[in-house]
Amino acid sequence: MSTKSILMAMALGLAGLAPLSAQDSAAPMSPTPVAAEHPACAWEQYPRWSKFTTDQLVKDIRFGLETAKKNIAAICAVTPEQATFDNVFGAYAAMSDDLNYADSMLATLASNMDSPEIRQAQESLIPELSEFSASLIANTQLWQVVKSAAAQPWVKQLSPARQRYVQQVVDSFREGGADLSPEQKKHLAQINERLSMLSLEFGKRVLDSTNAWQHVVTDKAQLDGMSDAWLEKAAHAAQEKGFGTPENPQWLITMDIDSVFEVLRNCTVPATRKLCWEGRQTVGAGKYDTADVVAEVMQLRKECAELLGFKTYADMTTAHRMVGSGDNALKFVDGMAAKVLPSFHEECEQLKAYQEKKTGEKVDKMNPWDTSFYAYQMKKEMYDFDPDSLRPYFEAESVRKGMFGIAAKLYGINFTEVPTVCLKPGEELPAGKAEVWHPEVRLFEVRDNATGRHLGSFYMDLYPRPSKRAGAWVSPMAFGESGKDGQPRRPHLATLCGNLTAATKTKPALYSHYDVETIFHEFGHMLHNMLSDTELVAHAGSCVAWDFVELPSQLNENWTWEPAALATYAKHYQTGETIPAELVQKLNNGRFFMPATDEMAQLRVAKLDLEMHTKYDQLFKGKDLDAASLELLKPWSMETTVPSRSIMRNLTHCLCGGYAAGYYSYKWAEVLAADAFSRFEKEGVLNPATGRAYRESVLKQGDSKPAADVFRDFMGRDPNPDALLKKEGLLK
Repeated sequence: MSTKSILMAMALGLAGLAPLSAQDSAAPMSPTPVAAEHPACAWEQYPRWSKFTTDQLVKDIRFGLETAKKNIAAICAVTPEQATFDNVFGAYAAMSDDLNYADSMLATLASNMDSPEIRQAQESLIPELSEFSASLIANTQLWQVVKSAAAQPWVKQLSPARQRYVQQVVDSFREGGADLSPEQKKHLAQINERLSMLSLEFGKRVLDSTNAWQHVVTDKAQLDGMSDAWLEKAAHAAQEKGFGTPENPQWLITMDIDSVFEVLRNCTVPATRKLCWEGRQTVGAGKYDTADVVAEVMQLRKECAELLGFKTYADMTTAHRMVGSGDNALKFVDGMAAKVLPSFHEECEQLKAYQEKKTGEKVDKMNPWDTSFYAYQMKKEMYDFDPDSLRPYFEAESVRKGMFGIAAKLYGINFTEVPTVCLKPGEELPAGKAEVWHPEVRLFEVRDNATGRHLGSFYMDLYPRPSKRAGAWVSPMAFGESGKDGQPRRPHLATLCGNLTAATKTKPALYSHYDVETIFHEFGHMLHNMLSDTELVAHAGSCVAWDFVELPSQLNENWTWEPAALATYAKHYQTGETIPAELVQKLNNGRFFMPATDEMAQLRVAKLDLEMHTKYDQLFKGKDLDAASLELLKPWSMETTVPSRSIMRNLTHCLCGGYAAGYYSYKWAEVLAADAFSRFEKEGVLNPATGRAYRESVLKQGDSKPAADVFRDFMGRDPNPDALLKKEGLLK
């Protein structure tokens, strides 16, 4: 967890309020004249990454803490007669700008360039940040100033966005424990400090266990079924680790998604698949067991929620989300599962029958290392389609240009790459270049076509390395404040990171369709941040209700399926030939292959997450994590010969990120996205008029108004709850 995440989570009692979790995501760009001594606190158009040693970052974050304390003292000195929006609520929103910006630097490096020094720096800062965060809630004078100002008549004369923010700040104090007794506040501070340490520990164990597992194959026959491209990449990876030679290759399997998961889907050798499945079970287990961390986190979250007056932690986190309560979230997940389960059981029987057909043996229960393999083979056979046949048409640079081009056409923007260089500390920055933290990182500017205005910039760091966390993500680093005296808004700044298929010695990076979906998904988040234009920084970009935040990303995935969109970027990397129509048709024929199985995979995680955060004592306390998870999810799962370990052992989204009691929001937002895309389908998937309406109604608005209102502004009605299942053919 980043230092800023720790600060804001504890300061606001982990209430999960949208505008204040927005502060958790990014700092407003607020330049301060301290660039020489505290470079991580001084906004520059592009940060000077080579200056950010861990010692410097710790120094700058401590400077930011002291500055924040001074800013709080200034707010506390405001009398009721002097109070205005700017000197109370505006000052509150900006009180930790220096701290937040410095933390953005540390958080970015921690996610992409992890090291023992960075971990030590984060841990060393937690006690100071904990003390500061606790002091906010304990500061009765600050609370009195906020409460008094919020009750002033002038509040009703503010703009709707400012009135909304005033209420959100008041709610955050109340629900963060401002009215607790001194003893209760002290206990809350202790809980939050411990949760922060546990979050760091969980992330470390997951990353370390992920990196710890690898397997070197010396007999190529054990990799039967793997593509030549995969074999080439695995041989190159092995040689880099000292295994094999070009003349006598060996092959390295790692936990990278395009390594172990490709084996589980494609390798015809059961023993190899079993070995890889067993490897997956070591993440968050064995030497790096996380079960004790999970147990303590859940117990402390329960204590925290009850201390703050909530029935459950799920109620606390969902209080200001679209779903409204933990019970409503569970009803949503259970309701979707009830609609899907009959089809899911049918699909399970179909898969077992397919394995019986291919092996000639009776299958009562499938091996867990066989499910992905036979599902993948059945899909290829049913649709006469090998997904790897798409890779030559998904060369990385062509995909990027096409993705940018679609956004440019729909939203009236353009993209320009900024020349970059990766420097060592003390090296001079060449003229006309911006710094990056790794040579693979690229930097792009986004500008508005109509005005030429620089809307924002973002870094792209797309390929795996041992120091990078798993998965793919977008992290807003800074949201630009509105300009003064008619000046334009300062540009936003963010990162888009992932672990996509990288180039080999003989081929450029050729993406799978899953890779393409992944980058389009994250780019949807990026557009939400780059095209934000809100009155207040606290409402900017993806700082929205957590169960609305995935709408732009999931909607953007649709342009990886639409023939008109694919024709703009799916070009053969050698011939330049546009992807054939029949191949696109085969891709779409299998889009919703075993849709109930896919639905249940996500619903199981959402169910486990919510139940752990609502009924931990009844269902999990004192029990084996794997056994308790299995018992809960058994009615929603295919029974296999060997049970899998609980996904909660390595689910950093819920233990370290913002998805605690919130994993349901992926499915919730997917329903919204399926419904919202129906307008594009009706009016034209590349229709600029529809794109502009979406930009104005959704992407621009951030959290300046309730998410339900934002959706209605675009669709002209409330969401259709069955939109997703109808799209997938699971409901008529």
